[in-house]
Amino acid sequence: MKRIILLISIVLYSVNLHAAMYISVTASNFKKAKLALGHVHPLPGATIDPKLLEDIDTQVHSDMELANLFEFIPQSNFADMDQAKDLYAAKYEEWAAKGAAFVIKLGVKTEGTKLVMEALLFDIPGQKKIFGTRYSYPVAQYYRVVHALTEDVLKELSGEKGLFFSRIAMVCRGTGVRKNSKEVFVVDPDGRNLTQLTSDNTLTLSPSWSPDSKYLLYTQYTTARNGKKGTMLKRHSLATGDRKPMSSRDGMNSGAAWSPKGDRVAMTLSFNGRPEIYFIGSAGGGEPDPFSRNLQIRRVGGEGFQTLFAATLFDVEPSWSPDGSKIVFSSARTGNPMIFTADVNTKIGNQLTFAGKYNATPAWSPKGDKIVFAAQRVAEGNFDLYLIDPDGNNLTRLTSGERAVGRRVNTENPSWAPTGRHMTFSNNDGGNYAVYVMSLDGAVKRKVSPEGRECTEPSWSNFEG
Repeated sequence: MKRIILLISIVLYSVNLHAAMYISVTASNFKKAKLALGHVHPLPGATIDPKLLEDIDTQVHSDMELANLFEFIPQSNFADMDQAKDLYAAKYEEWAAKGAAFVIKLGVKTEGTKLVMEALLFDIPGQKKIFGTRYSYPVAQYYRVVHALTEDVLKELSGEKGLFFSRIAMVCRGTGVRKNSKEVFVVDPDGRNLTQLTSDNTLTLSPSWSPDSKYLLYTQYTTARNGKKGTMLKRHSLATGDRKPMSSRDGMNSGAAWSPKGDRVAMTLSFNGRPEIYFIGSAGGGEPDPFSRNLQIRRVGGEGFQTLFAATLFDVEPSWSPDGSKIVFSSARTGNPMIFTADVNTKIGNQLTFAGKYNATPAWSPKGDKIVFAAQRVAEGNFDLYLIDPDGNNLTRLTSGERAVGRRVNTENPSWAPTGRHMTFSNNDGGNYAVYVMSLDGAVKRKVSPEGRECTEPSWSNFEG
């Protein structure tokens, strides 16, 4: 795995003579903040099941590791300072001598069926408590207590949110007599709370979240309104399970992506003979508004625009920029499928990629600074993930699929987490395709799809909090 280098710089500033610290993440030299993360202690007077304490402790370290902001100071280096009696205070000079930039102290107790955690985050160089917060969830959901803590740490230190309180949709192959079917599943980013959303015994593809995370769009092979078998775009309510047909025109009705404002959907239709990107209303109905056939793509290294031949149109897989002003998509209009961007209003675009056999499934980052896509290089033959700036600069390879004997290792279908520093994708490194979550630098990679099922096409929702 080739790692993208991230810069995590700790910046000090003063407000009313009090120092505060925050973490700014940009795409340059990586330097993590040093964190002293102590053990989870029983709160005064509390008696806690040792196994529960161990589970909480393990979950805290797992969450903080996935947050990928910190270099952890070994607990053995500060064991004498990690005491339950010292939960609410920090001896800043002593912690500074240990090299800590931040300290997290944790205490828990149970109140009936509830688990209560008291958490304190200290800024050591600034000599201040950043927050002291109490969390409460059912004991059986102890991990959600930890997720809430980690979300608060991310928000306070980097301004990010939604790493854990969001969801991932994916397509998994059926089992039993319907092995060729594909259904939509939804799972938490830590692999918990797996829910099967569809059970239609057909091919269900390309799930895509609404901006408010209340709906999913997906394409199904089904009986359309005209009574013929074909593809249909459906809108699925997560709250009620209600499903509404959005588009069932002849040919393709796929690759749908909701605009950031939620007012329209970009998708691929082929009722005119070639796959093209159109806009439809977020409620469906009405005539689709053609987009990609009206684009003017700038010539590379020269003035004017590329010549468009209607017979070569093949525009698919749109993804919106965070501000809704642009779209990135895959197109074979110049030969092999490459990545293009285009302004929604002016309909003027640029070709971003020019190499490889097949460039596909681009996704614009929530921060707007990067586009990730899958590319099949001619030499290797497998798909890997690449990053590129929206202006076409700084092409960087994210993954390197080592060839196993007799098969290709592919990494495909990337989708960004709300943080913009994590993503999900499908990969067949273990044989069957599975869905993984990974930090952008490749330091942390975890499988989140269920064992024994082949799963692909993940889509990460926005923050649900």
